[in-house]
This record gives sequence, C-alpha cells and structure tokens, in this order.
Amino acid sequence: MPALPDTKRQNFNVTPEQEAELLALQSELSAPSVKEAILKAVRLTLLLRREVRSGRRLGLKDAQGNMTEMILPELEAAGSPHWTYLVERPHAWKRQLFIKGRKLTAAQVWLDMQANQMTLVEAAANWDLPPEAVAEAADYCQRYAGLLQMEADEEKLLLSQGTGLAREGSPNAAPAG
Repeated sequence: MPALPDTKRQNFNVTPEQEAELLALQSELSAPSVKEAILKAVRLTLLLRREVRSGRRLGLKDAQGNMTEMILPELEAAGSPHWTYLVERPHAWKRQLFIKGRKLTAAQVWLDMQANQMTLVEAAANWDLPPEAVAEAADYCQRYAGLLQMEADEEKLLLSQGTGLAREGSPNAAPAG
C-alpha cells in the first residue's frame, strides 16, 4: 500500500448563507468540490496579495478598454507601507486608517485641510498634531483616494436609506441607550 502524504483534517461550521457562498464559489470556479474551490480561492488571494505587495495595482478593463482600479481593502492593507502616526481601528465596514491615539480618521484631517485651504503646519496646529502626522495623513489619503471615495459613497447610501448603519461600529458613534 503506497504511503499517503501528511495530511491534516480541517473541520469548521458554516451558516446556511456561508454554505450557499461556498457552493456558489465552487460553481464559479468550476471546482470538483468545495475543498478545491476554497484552495483555488486561497491560491488566487495569495497571488493577488503578492502582486499588491510588490507595488502593482489591480484593475478591470471593460469592453471599450477603459480601466477601473479595484480597491480590495484586505489586499491593500497587506501591501501598505508602515505608518508611524496612522493605525487601524475596528469598524463594521470602514477600512481607512485613524490618527494614532485619536478618534479621528486620516480623511477627516485631509478633507478639513482641503476645505479650509490650510497648509500642513496650519492643519497640525488646528488639530494639535505633529506636522509629520498631518503629512502622513495627507500621503495616505492621496494613495488611497479610491478607498476613501468608496467609503464616502457607502456612508451616503446608508444615510439616505435611514438605516442608521452609517455610524455602526464607528468609534465616534454615540453609545446605545
């Protein structure tokens, strides 16, 4: 009897919705099993992550040849530079970075700076931040303008629907009560 390669059993529970997603993935990838679909998806994700980390950008080309940049926050974070003054904060759907030690997004600083036509030094004084923190926020916002626009559009949509989800998970949200 031939020796089997070392294997390890992976076992996890899924909700009916997750099972439906896995079956859809299997179908879309023409995989013979859910396991093979998951492995194909993992390989593809790792390939995309390596490409983003190397500095490449992801995009889609339509029939007319127009390119649209794809923003996948999970991959972007993997390839992002090390930030000194910016940190991740948990949020239900936002992925943009915050000023370290503050309940203040990089975009809030950047947009305020633009709206009020402030220099880096003026914005730093206005927000009581080191000028380097404002410069880093500006750099971040310029690099990830697409992500910030996507989040602004999502927030507008949620607010227009009156769902109250726009601030869910936000560190600035008022406590429930």
